[in-house]
Amino acid sequence: LQNFPLYRVIFGADDSFRIDPESGDLIATKKLDRERRSKYSLLVRADDGKQSSDMRLNITVKDVNDHTPKFSRTTYSFDIPEDMAPGKVLGHLLDRKRHKVKERLIFFYRAIKSSSIVAAILASDSDSGVNGEVTYSLEEDDEDETFLLNPVTGVFNVTRPLDYEAQQYYILTARAQDGGGQASTVRVYFNVLDVNDNPPVFNTSVYSTSENTPVDTVVFTAQATDADSGPNSYVEYSLRGPYGNKFSIGTVDGDVRLVGELDREELSNYTLTVVATDKGEPPLSSTMDVTMMVLDVNDNTPSFSQNIYDIEIEENTLTGTDVIQVFASDADEGTNGQIRFTISGGNTNSDFRIDSVTGVISVAKQLDREARSSYSLVVQAADRGSSPRVDRATVNIMLLDVNDCSPVFELSPYTVSVQENLESLPKNILQVSCVCFLFH
Repeated sequence: LQNFPLYRVIFGADDSFRIDPESGDLIATKKLDRERRSKYSLLVRADDGKQSSDMRLNITVKDVNDHTPKFSRTTYSFDIPEDMAPGKVLGHLLDRKRHKVKERLIFFYRAIKSSSIVAAILASDSDSGVNGEVTYSLEEDDEDETFLLNPVTGVFNVTRPLDYEAQQYYILTARAQDGGGQASTVRVYFNVLDVNDNPPVFNTSVYSTSENTPVDTVVFTAQATDADSGPNSYVEYSLRGPYGNKFSIGTVDGDVRLVGELDREELSNYTLTVVATDKGEPPLSSTMDVTMMVLDVNDNTPSFSQNIYDIEIEENTLTGTDVIQVFASDADEGTNGQIRFTISGGNTNSDFRIDSVTGVISVAKQLDREARSSYSLVVQAADRGSSPRVDRATVNIMLLDVNDCSPVFELSPYTVSVQENLESLPKNILQVSCVCFLFH
């Protein structure tokens, strides 16, 4: 009888292969993984019971596209100062202990101008050949195309200047696809870091306070805003100028307090230079000239130019004739400084009147020195404040006589008898008398 050989694997199968002892068919006992082991070397023996023969069997596992690209991180997060200085290292994206790939992961910031490199990502694919070649792209997250992703290197480029005050972060989805169509995605976070590129900005430049404001009163609060963030936006205040004896400012709260009394009549407005400085490195500052208007209060009494006025006028001065003008002044402003004149005394018969605005005194009625030879008028000047303040002056008016009477005998005719033998001459024989009547 003819003996048929029996087959068996001497070594090298590693539980991955077995051979049918009768047919000699080599059978894989489990799923092969080229990325784990790409070659096997088996020693197969054929034995017919009398003789045996060995054969070396080399097996190469061919690649199929059974792996998707794998990013080096589950997510990427990059901090990008909005005005990053040239040459600063951003960081490493790959753990060298875990990945055996060529290091192309160190990248540098350029000044943030068009096409500046800001970051890079890396995906690997364990497949071989075309199946392991990875290309990168961005999903539809970056509508304004602030970033570009190099399809070969995975390097991000910024296409426009970044501005923390406009947008603080970007969230993009990057896609890695191999040549066989397998793909994976990863989230990429760009955090725009604020730099101190904005000085504080003031919002108001004109304030007012009454001149009788008590000392230590907060007369206004300086307010400046800084578009930066963190310490770059913290603002401290100071005052610059010659009015330290009148005003002070709170460093943190910006409260401007009165430290000295105000007098509008002395100075009606102050120009204060307020300085706002942020706490960035280096600090930025801005200044604003604040106008502090001092509002009037009725703290001044009208004052006549003289306390006593003396004049003489003829008694036949016509009605309506201006005889004198009195003057008064008030250092206040507005209605507090507007003066109105009146005759408050000495004018019982209303023989004179005064113009309330101009202070001109005129004759109101026919005068008669023979009836009244003098007047002592009390003239009052009052301001128009809510609580009027008053000053008074005296106007003395003397009436001068004019020949305005016609003498008339009391008796007419007179009859007298005289003796003819009067001895001592001259001798009074009659006394006549007359009275004086006004001409009309």
